[in-house]
Amino acid sequence: MFSISIYKRLLSLYRQSGNANKIPVEDFTTELLVGTLEVDNKLLDEFVNDVLLIEGQGFSIDSQEKYYLQEDINCIIDIVIKNEDIICFIENKVGSSEGERQLERYSKVLNNIKQNDGKNVYLRYCTKYYDKKDISNIDFLQYRWSDVYKFLEKCEKNKNIEDYLEFLRGEGMASAGDFNFQDLIVMSEVNATIRKMDECLDMVKPKLTECFGVTYEYDYARLKQICKQNQYVMWSKNIIGENGYSELTVGFRFDDNKNPVVTVFIYVEKTNSEFDNIKKIYAEKLEDIFDFDCSDEESIFYSFEKSVSDFISSENQNEEICMWFIEKIDIVNKFKNSLNIV
Repeated sequence: MFSISIYKRLLSLYRQSGNANKIPVEDFTTELLVGTLEVDNKLLDEFVNDVLLIEGQGFSIDSQEKYYLQEDINCIIDIVIKNEDIICFIENKVGSSEGERQLERYSKVLNNIKQNDGKNVYLRYCTKYYDKKDISNIDFLQYRWSDVYKFLEKCEKNKNIEDYLEFLRGEGMASAGDFNFQDLIVMSEVNATIRKMDECLDMVKPKLTECFGVTYEYDYARLKQICKQNQYVMWSKNIIGENGYSELTVGFRFDDNKNPVVTVFIYVEKTNSEFDNIKKIYAEKLEDIFDFDCSDEESIFYSFEKSVSDFISSENQNEEICMWFIEKIDIVNKFKNSLNIV
């Protein structure tokens, strides 16, 4: 029996690392849905009928099934639901967008199955945000995670369903609800808040560039990060080693039910030429310097973190926040240089 609480703890561990790109929310959300549905045949049939809008019964469900396409990219399907007469592919998205021609390739596989096996075929696309797609060569339907939430909310509750509903709420995939007065205050102040964060990051950008090279943020990237990654940051990449990815990230992070923080964190992938050396140096000299260490066998995460509320009483908030960023950037740069990491 799967445990939603274990998945939640694993997600919490990933988030403490500060690297949003490594958080497998989509995989976790998919596997938890499959686990919730596969233990109850009646619930699975109702899900297919009411959410996927496919008639029938006696369905089975699997995840991460691989299908081959001749002279094209092979397909790994998030969820496959089928019975004797029907097969349905489901592609799930939470924070990301559609991969390279994913829906087009899945349609091709399904139409091959229809031609060879005579099955009725369906393609479904589930997202957290609105992501309009035009697919006309197959029975295609889009829905959102909030629709899954509403369906399960109406079902007879058991521990799995209750835990999964809580998980979806925690990940912001239930209905957002109605606007309230607090929302109106946030809306009226959001531009001013963004300008304040921009001012801090823009003041620090020359220091980050001087120490670690060109900074990355792209057009509107900071704004996109707020919704999709709960952060507002800039970063320099390939900061350590002769090959293999690495980055130093500077900015603000906002986790649910926690105070916003300023953060500076290092991320280094295992393929980096200095991976083993950095872990050794950390164990010998750096362990007491960073606030968080969430590294594992595949990657390194070392981070500094401080609550934004700690600066509220300051008469010079901007300057103090910027000095905090600069101090942490200097620490990382000092150790990089003194330890001869190139």
